Formats: sequence, C-alpha cells, structure tokens
Amino acid sequence: MELRRLRVLHMENPMGIDTNPYFSWMLESERQNVMQEAYRLRVKNSQGNRVWDSGWIESHENTFIPYQGKGLESRETYHWTVEVRDNHKETAVGTACFETAFLDKDEWNAVWVESALPAGERTAGFGNQPPATMFRRDFHVKAGCDVESARLYVTAHGIYRLYLNGERVGKEEFAPGYSSYDKYLGYQTYDTTDALKDGENVLGLYVGDGWYFSPGTTMNKEETASGHHAVLFEMRIRYKDGSEEIVTSNEHVTTAYGPVRFSDIFAGESYDSREEREGWNAPGYDASEWEPAKCRSYPMENLVAEPGGRIVAIKEFTPKSVFKAPNGDCIVDFGQNMAGKVRLRTALPAGSKIVLEHFEVLDKEGNYFNTIFAAGGVGTGADQKVEYISAGQDKVYEPFFTFLGFRYVRVRFYDANGQEQKGTDFPDVKPNDFTAVALSTEKEDIGSFECSDSRLNQLYSNIRWSQYSNMISVPTDCPQREKAGWTGDAGIYIETALLNEDVTVFFTRWLKNMAADQQENGVVPMVVPYNETYRAMAAMMGQMSNCIGPVTSAGWGDAAVKVPWAMYRITGNREILREQYEMMKKWCDYIIGAAQECGCRELPREKEQYLWNTGFHYGEWVIPSTSLNGFDDQEATGMAMVLTARYTAPIYGYCSVSTFADIARVLCREKDYRYYSDIASKMKDAIQSCLIGPHGEAPAEYMGAYVLLLYFDLVPEKYKAQYAKHLTEIIRNNGGCLDTGFLATPYLLDTLVMTGHTDMAYDLLFQTKAPSWLYEVEHGATTIWETWNAVDETGNPQHVSMNHYSFGCVADWMFRSIGGIRADKPGFGHMVIEPKPDGRLTRAKREYLTEQGLVSCDWERTGGELQVKITVPCNTTATVMLPDGTRREVGSGNYTYRCQCTDTSIYTERQI
Repeated sequence: MELRRLRVLHMENPMGIDTNPYFSWMLESERQNVMQEAYRLRVKNSQGNRVWDSGWIESHENTFIPYQGKGLESRETYHWTVEVRDNHKETAVGTACFETAFLDKDEWNAVWVESALPAGERTAGFGNQPPATMFRRDFHVKAGCDVESARLYVTAHGIYRLYLNGERVGKEEFAPGYSSYDKYLGYQTYDTTDALKDGENVLGLYVGDGWYFSPGTTMNKEETASGHHAVLFEMRIRYKDGSEEIVTSNEHVTTAYGPVRFSDIFAGESYDSREEREGWNAPGYDASEWEPAKCRSYPMENLVAEPGGRIVAIKEFTPKSVFKAPNGDCIVDFGQNMAGKVRLRTALPAGSKIVLEHFEVLDKEGNYFNTIFAAGGVGTGADQKVEYISAGQDKVYEPFFTFLGFRYVRVRFYDANGQEQKGTDFPDVKPNDFTAVALSTEKEDIGSFECSDSRLNQLYSNIRWSQYSNMISVPTDCPQREKAGWTGDAGIYIETALLNEDVTVFFTRWLKNMAADQQENGVVPMVVPYNETYRAMAAMMGQMSNCIGPVTSAGWGDAAVKVPWAMYRITGNREILREQYEMMKKWCDYIIGAAQECGCRELPREKEQYLWNTGFHYGEWVIPSTSLNGFDDQEATGMAMVLTARYTAPIYGYCSVSTFADIARVLCREKDYRYYSDIASKMKDAIQSCLIGPHGEAPAEYMGAYVLLLYFDLVPEKYKAQYAKHLTEIIRNNGGCLDTGFLATPYLLDTLVMTGHTDMAYDLLFQTKAPSWLYEVEHGATTIWETWNAVDETGNPQHVSMNHYSFGCVADWMFRSIGGIRADKPGFGHMVIEPKPDGRLTRAKREYLTEQGLVSCDWERTGGELQVKITVPCNTTATVMLPDGTRREVGSGNYTYRCQCTDTSIYTERQI
C-alpha cells in the first residue's frame, strides 16, 4: 500500500495560506478490498517542533480533515506526516508540507503605492482607457551572504505581470484575478529564492486595468475614485547567517508608461512597440526620469492569501485555415471556440499597424459576424479587438491585459498614415504567424468520457471547452460579452463541473466572494462578484416588482445552497458546508421571509405564507419556444418569465430550505435541522395545495413545470402517473424535442428515467432537430450555445453567446447513464456501477478520479454480449449491476464481467 496525492486545502504543498488547513490523501494498493481502518496525522514546524499529533484515529476518513493543533505562525513552513493502517494490517506513510502567509493583517510592513501619472477617465469601448503602468523597485541583496529563502507577497489594484531581474516570475495571467475587491482582494506568494543575485536587484510590475478598473466590472470601492493603478508587495529574504531583510512597496517605487497604450478586459488592447522600454525591469536600466509613486493608506482588511487557482495557458492552437471571406476580409480560423488571446509574429514597417478582431462564428455567407449584442452596454465586450503598432522589427507580441472569446480573428492592416490596406495591398498573411492561446484557471483534469458515437464525443468536447472558457477566476456566463459570475449558471452546472475537473479550490474562492457579497437582508446577488452594473440592474428589477431593498431571482440566489451541497455530495467536503453555513442560513431565512410577504391574497393565508411567490424572478429562462429569436422578442421572454416564475420560485425556494435542513443534519445542528425541515414540509404542502389544481392541473402548461414537480417529488401520489404521461405527450407534440429552460433542463432526462421513459430520455439526447444538443454539434459548434437556436437551419447566427456552459449540464446525466458510474454516498464512499447501454451505442468509457482514487467503467457490446471492465479505488466499495440482473458487492480492485445484453433501458432508481 502507498499513499498518493497528499493535499492541504486541496492543493499540493501550498505556499502562502491564511486559513486553517485541512488534509487529504489517497490509498493505492495492488490488493483487492482495501479499506483504511485508521490514520495518524503529525505536523511539525521548520524547527522540527511538533505542533499537532492527532494520535491513532479509527476511521475510514481520508479527506477534508481539519487541523486541530497549536496555533500556526505567519510565514512559517510546516511539514506534515500521515500514517495509515488498512484492513490487511498494512501501513503506509506519506509526508508533505505547507507554508503560511500573513495570518494577521497588521504584520504587513509594505504600504500601497499608486501611480502619479495622469490617468484620465475611463469609458466603455476600445481605446477609452489609460496606458498600463510600469512599477519599478531597486533593492540590494547582501553580497557573500547566501540566501536561504525568499518569499514575495504581491497584489494590485488592476492586474499585474511580475518580473524579477528582467525575468518573468510565474506563469499566471491577470493576477490577482476577479473578486469582490472592497471585501476580498487576493494576494499571491512567490518563491524568489533562486532569482535573487548578490548586489543590485530589480522588482518590476506591469499593471493594467483588468476587472478592477473596467467600466463593466467597477466595484463600490473608494480607491477607484483616483483611477490610478496601485501595487502592494513585500519580500522577506532570509540569509543562511540567520539575518533577514525586508523589501517593500514604499516611496522608493517609481513608475512610467510603456508600450501598452490602453487595455480593457472586455474591449481589448493596443500595443505600440515603439514605446518599449528595453530592460526596464532589470538592473542597469536608467530610471532617473521615472515618476515616484505615491504612498497611499488604502485598506488592508480585505487582503486574502491565495496560494492556488491561478489563470494559465492550457493549450495552444495553430490556424485550421486562413482564408479570404466573400466580402474580401482576411480571416484566421483556429477551429475551436475558446477564451484566450492570439500570439502574433509580425515584421511590418515602422508605424504600420495590424488589428485583430475576435469573433465566434461566421455569418451565412462566411463573413465576419459579431454575436455580441448591447454593444457599449453590459460587459462592453463588443469590440474584442487587439492592435499592434510596429517599430519595424521582427517581433512576437501577445496581449498582456485582456482575454477574448473567439474562434476566428479578422485581420486588418494599416500603413503608417492610418490608411487601411486592402485587396492586393495585403501583406502576406502566413498561418504560422498566428497562435491562439487558450486560457483557464489552473485545475486538474480528473474526468473523461468517450463512446462509439462521434457526435456525443464532440458534444462532450464542446462541454469541456465551455467549462475551460468560463472558469477564468470566477465561473462566468460567457467569455466575450459579460464575463460575469452569474449564480444561476453555476448552480445548474456545478455537478458537471465537479465531475470534469478538480474545482474545489476554484469554487471555494468564489463562495467566499458570494458570502462577502451577500446583502444584509440575506439576498445572494444574481452575479458574484456583485459589481455596479448588476447592482443597478437589481435595483431596476426591484422597482419593477415593487420590492424594498436588494432583490435576486429564484434559481440564481439558490446557488448559495446548491453549490456547497454539490461539493459535499461529490467530494465529501464537509468543510465547505461549515464555512458557508451562515450564508446558506441567511439565504433560507430570506426565502422564508419573502414567502411570508404573500403576493396572492386569493390563496389561503396558512398555506400561501410558505410559497415564495413574491418579487422578481427570471423563471425558467431561455425556454426554446419562447426565445426563437434569441433575446430580440422581449415580450415573449417577459411573459415566459412571469408565467414560469409561478412555479420556479416556490419549487427552488423549497429545494433550498429542504437541502439546508439536510446540511444542518450532516453538521449535527439538530435545532436547525428540526426547524428548517419543518418549514420545508410546510412549503411542500403549500406547493401541492396551492400550485396543483383540484384535478391535478399543473401551475402552467410548460414542460419544465412537469419536470420540476416530478423530479423533486412534489406531485401528490395520485397524480404522478398523470403527470408523467402528460410530460411525454408534451415532448411528442413538440416534435420529440425538449422545451425546458435553465432551471428545468438539468432534471429533464432524469425525470424521464424516473418515470420509466428511458427510451425517450435517450431519444432527446440523440435528437438532431432544434432544439437539441446534437443540433448544435451538427451545425459546427465547438462549445455550448447560450440558446438552442443560436444558429438557425439556414446558417444565420443570432446575437447570442456561442460559449455558455449552462446546458452542458447534460454531461452529468451522460456520466451516470451511458458511463454507468454514480455515487450514492458523499465523496464516492460507496458507488453504483450500472452500465445499461442504449441500442445506438456499442461502447463507452467513463473515468473519474474520485477523492478515493480512480473509478472507471469501460464497456463494449458485441452482438448480444456486453463486456464490462471496472476499476474501483481503495477505501470505497461498489454495487455492480448488469443488464442481465447480475448484482455484485465489491471492494477495491479491477474486475471484468460478461453478460447477455437484451434490455436497452437504463436504471430507474432515483438519484441522490
């Protein structure tokens, strides 16, 4: 037996933490039926002094185990050891480490320093921003004293790129990322030991606007009033002779502008290579004419140490083709929609300019098409443009401070006089001059899926690329238009996200921002971070619905409960439940209070006070039959919102309160469990009494109403068969296509399975008419669309995003149904492996790295025989169920089964 994947706060040897750590590990063994019986954790500081010894604890637990030792010290390295004993009496030992940052905000010696250069005002759109700012700090390292260790702690108002002695430090982009800055501003820790030199050293930071200053993401914070980029840094250098030196941001920092003439996280960037300052961030550069930075007393209370979750390049693409469009434009096609930027090689004459306009889809004729509606409005991403001005040299340029959502770029050239070069005047455009760099927050890839149908494989690829594209610092709705942390999107996609990548660190960070942005009345905003754009939108919605105070929507704010609960169910993470408990409780209290306002006086008071039917709600959102023209038909969209909110708000309110009761029980909060489970029971009774008619009538004749009521077991027993039958009739009458929106689609296929209509669930998956998942695939999609008919059957695109992950939630069903793997205990403590292939598939393979280890199910059907190969990780057990009725209870190990496969239906058990 061996121990693998030792983790602290779900990270490997994290450097720079400021919260109480928790520990995790995995067991690996060639034996079968291996279970952990006991463990012992020991933690020592850098001097070798023990600060915690858990003693031997009889337990199967091996994940999210909180530290319970002596108080930790700031900027200290701790080594921890875990020893495990299994049921075969074998033992194994593993060691790892972690390092703290500032555990007390008062320990910082650094002060904020701000650019004194003129900044001007910012407005939306390309070119309406100030230049990026270079910050430089000279310092000396003692000659002859070997450096034992050096740590640099850094953050900024804006986004920074870090250099030490002319070399870039780290690979991350856009640090410190996007957050609720006035309450949560992350700082990063870097090991700079090997980069230091005896004598003169230079620390450089190049800072652009990023999210912090962009008009589309402005926060409610005082420091934005100045409009100047600012930095905060502190380097602690320890010498082998025992002495220490501290280098900080202070009055010795100087500033200048450089080649980035302006940048915006939405609109793009302009770079003038004639303005480059060669060697500005290295020793020997003459910075005597640079402007001194201003020291400012900005708050330090919002600083949070962030040791992981950084934005990095994940893949590069060379052009699939470079072609001349029918209208004469030069277009580069990278073959994959993504979030990222383009690396450009060019050798244009001095003063001439190349402009790249990024976009997602061609129009019907094959020309440039900008899908972004509300140009200059929400997000202000309509430009999506990058320009490079040449100094007459052969150069490689990659944007510093922006990322775009694109598959294509339109290339335009301008001479030194600003005249566009067209037709035969085009410079020679070579495919190898362009490289697309896809970006995402760094996360481990832990899930895979493949099958015999190439279209489903492409669908899965589309889902994965929408996930990559929309997890840049926060879970966003789209990477081109808004780049906003819409809670509704994350809430319906969270299970799929967890089953594809290790997103624990990513969502833990976002949930901390959600808690920070929760309003005094308990409202969880529709968008987190809650910037001024969406505050204004929420205020308008509150006025429309006659609400006092901040408002939100059912199904959006409910992510406050849904996301932590999904994290617990899939990974076993109790710590996230503890950390977010008060936020979830306040959210449920808001729901209960809003329900008691009673919006419909025609209903019995004793029932209606438990229905959340007041305020503003999006309803199901983006129901295909009500959004045939995208968002252009505002009347149809608005009517659907009102009608579907009649059931989505009460149902989602019930789900949050009911789930929170379960969370209270998991955490042994018995008083809360009794109170909220009682309220949930009354809410269920109110839904059945007030929303469902005397003869079983649904609250509205929408497919989603039947789906949600059935899935969440809200239909009285005597009407269940009637509801199930009618749901199938609606689908058949709709041409065999779905007609559910955001809030019902995640449950559509499972509802059909639960009610015995698994063949129809598969029919919907394999449907190729619009609306359907495979319609998108067959119309060239490489990511998931925002609306089902984003490109119509004639090839005309709409002004909607081609890169939204929300409807990619179908992958969760594919993993369980086609892949055959599902958990029935939190963290896959026990799982069910039940492949029941549809007749249209001959093979499939699903692999997933659970918190216990790798589980896989690889099946192939040849004629009437099904062969199933299974891997079950250590420290867990599985129930194997095969189509011929075979049932096996197994422990860890590798297994192969064969059986006759004549039944093509899939499981009918209700999922947890």
